[in-house]
Amino acid sequence: MTNAHYSDISQYRDVESLNYYEILLSEGKSKEEALEILAAKSRDNSRTPMQWSADVNAGFSEAEPWISVIDNYKEINAEKEMQDPDSIYSFYKKLVGLRKEKAVISEGTIEFFERENADVLAYKRNYKEEELVVFNNLTGGKIVLQAKPEWKTYHKLLGNYEKEYEIENGGEIILEPYETLVLEK
Repeated sequence: MTNAHYSDISQYRDVESLNYYEILLSEGKSKEEALEILAAKSRDNSRTPMQWSADVNAGFSEAEPWISVIDNYKEINAEKEMQDPDSIYSFYKKLVGLRKEKAVISEGTIEFFERENADVLAYKRNYKEEELVVFNNLTGGKIVLQAKPEWKTYHKLLGNYEKEYEIENGGEIILEPYETLVLEK
């Protein structure tokens, strides 16, 4: 779900947001500017009704909710996520399935690397003969990492990009923006 991005202050219910709106206006902000600030900061963003479906009131209730449903509920809702094989929901189902299937995920040791790079979360898991190497790009830009020679023989177990796994020339792994890549020995 996204932030509400309400178009009128009357749609907000949070007392702090209503007061802040008045403060912003008194400081010379226009109504549009004040609403844009609230769209990013209001606590009401986390209080909107759960968007279960594209039905009336986002499938949350047959009665009108105390706070307005976000306008995009027909495009963004749980029912749609559950039917989409590329959704975040489906990705997490794969993660949970792998955790049940592979002891290395729940019982393995963990060793972090790339510690000096705040843009990357990278670690290795080991359990008996199993080994996984996990890379997470935490930025909106591409990241290039030096690969260890043994990783050339590993296969891609999971990722959030459709691209095939291969180590680039010079032993580099190129991570796309916000990419997660899991390699298995």
